[in-house]
Amino acid sequence: MKKPVLFTFVAIFVVALLLGFAWQANAQATRIEGIELYEYDCGDPLTFNPTFSPPGDPADPEYAPSVMHIRDYVHVNVVASDSDYAEYVRGINTTIANAEINFWSGTTSIRGTSTLVPHAFPDSAWVGRWVFIASNGTYFGRAVYRGTGELKGMTMFLDLYDWDGNPAEWPGDGASASDVCMTVDHGGNPVFPEESHTFGEATIVMPARTK
Repeated sequence: MKKPVLFTFVAIFVVALLLGFAWQANAQATRIEGIELYEYDCGDPLTFNPTFSPPGDPADPEYAPSVMHIRDYVHVNVVASDSDYAEYVRGINTTIANAEINFWSGTTSIRGTSTLVPHAFPDSAWVGRWVFIASNGTYFGRAVYRGTGELKGMTMFLDLYDWDGNPAEWPGDGASASDVCMTVDHGGNPVFPEESHTFGEATIVMPARTK
């Protein structure tokens, strides 16, 4: 870890998230572990308006920015899974991301909010926050969600990784990421696939009263 300050900040942030929801994970809870999911990342280009430090014109061949800042970048992602209990995670995940991409250090820090609506629970959602870090070839993220509607009382903890496989190999109908993103309804605005996608491992905690 060559960026200790950044990773220390992230560690504190993640611990704060976990503690914020820990009251739900009590001794009487049922834990469902090992739910694997794959996320087709579909970005809304109309919300991608980066700024740069130091200020300048990115089109100028002599301009060399050090950091790209991204604010309120919207994704409407498709989550696929063929694991047991996949019905709890398979659906549409709308995220709003903020990020800093440091061109000099090679470090990326992304964080934001997330609302995942499973197809099996259309009137319910997982609502939470997430953080994702990339530094020197290391990619890792963490998300914590609280359930609403039929999922109320449940908590989901999610480890996130950059997926470097072939999207056509993912669970589902074998469609490419481009095809999947074209199926997303985003208020008439098209969304497009990102160059990278996400693999996750979820743990769901169900209090005894929800079993």
